[in-house]
Amino acid sequence: MDSIRIDFAPQTGTADEWNEAYARLSDYFRAHRLHSRVHRTYLILETLKRASETHARHPNVSPIEVAIHEARRMQRAWLRNIIGDLNIPEGRLDASGRMAFLLSGGPSTYPEYFLAANSPPQEMVDAMRQPIIQSGPDLAFSSMVPRPIDLGPISDIAEDAGGFFDRHPWLRYALLASLSALVLWGVYTVTR
Repeated sequence: MDSIRIDFAPQTGTADEWNEAYARLSDYFRAHRLHSRVHRTYLILETLKRASETHARHPNVSPIEVAIHEARRMQRAWLRNIIGDLNIPEGRLDASGRMAFLLSGGPSTYPEYFLAANSPPQEMVDAMRQPIIQSGPDLAFSSMVPRPIDLGPISDIAEDAGGFFDRHPWLRYALLASLSALVLWGVYTVTR
C-alpha cells in the first residue's frame, strides 16, 4: 500500500468549519457504503485539500458547501471516465452512477477503486455499465388525444334503464316503495 500524505493547510475558514466539513464528507462517503476507513479517510483528506484550494478563491461560501461540491465534482469526473460514453444526460449521471456502483457490488468488491486516480479493472467497468445498458430508453413526451371511455354493453343497458326512470320518476318511487315493502314483509315473516 502506498503511503498516504495529504498536505492540508487551509488559508481561509475556521478550524471548526473544516472539522464540520470533515464530518459531512465522512457521512457522504459512508452513504456510498465505503466501509474501508483507510480509503474513506484518504478520500476525505483529498477532497478537503481540493476544497481548501477552491475555498481560497471563494471565501464567502462555507467550507462545508465547498467540500461537498468538490466531492460531487470528483465523483462526476470518475463516473464520466467509466460510464460517460453511454449518453447519459448530465442530470442523471450522479444517480445512474451511484446505482451502477451499488448494483455492481462495488462497495464490497471494489471499494479501493471508488474515486481512485488509477483506472479501475475492466470487470468493474463492465459490471457498472450493465445495469445502465439494461435500463431501457429515456422517457419521451407523447401526445394523447382525449377520447370518451367505452364501458361496453352493460353501460348501454344501464343508461337505457336509467333513461326510462328519468322520464317516469313516479315509477321509480313506486318500484322503490314496493321493494321496501317486500323486504319489510320478509323480515316480519322470518322474525315472527
